[in-house]
Amino acid sequence: MAIKNVIFDLGKVLIDFNFSSFWESIGARKCERFLEEAEEPILLFEAGKISRLSFFNTIKKIYNFDMSLNKFEKIWCNVFSENQEVIDLARKLSGKYNVYIFSNTDEIHFPYIWEKYTSLHFFENNLMLSYKLNAVKPEIEIYLNAMKKFKLEPSECLLIDDRPININTAESIGMKGIMHTSYKETKEKLCKILTL
Repeated sequence: MAIKNVIFDLGKVLIDFNFSSFWESIGARKCERFLEEAEEPILLFEAGKISRLSFFNTIKKIYNFDMSLNKFEKIWCNVFSENQEVIDLARKLSGKYNVYIFSNTDEIHFPYIWEKYTSLHFFENNLMLSYKLNAVKPEIEIYLNAMKKFKLEPSECLLIDDRPININTAESIGMKGIMHTSYKETKEKLCKILTL
């Protein structure tokens, strides 16, 4: 079947991030993605299975820092920057294809990103967000929930994601996948599959 839907991961694809400043602010050692001991509460929060207060209290207990929830949320969000070339590419594709954001994210991060980076608003309501779908990539459940929510056929979908494991799950249900490493490589791969 022909591709009708192009689905973009958010982090490290449309939006870049660096959590080093966050870990430093709470007194943990620097880390590019996340620390092993924080992985479980982060994934639970991204899956919408714990509240923002519970997430804050759990991280606070692990790292023993002293700050308000408001301050914590500010530094938790102060890690992002736009990947403008990929956003522009997605906007161009939106003229010919249905475009979606498919992201492991949480109820603090996503509203902040959506408000700050208005360049993403052409995606409109085509948002497949982990905390709304109650699962996280690469769990197959989130892919099936996303397909069901938007009434999509996997064979008509192309996922662009920076993690091989997420691409593997997409392909296992019949989607096409592009492993994102750079704007240039992703555009070259897209040109072989789609009409830009």
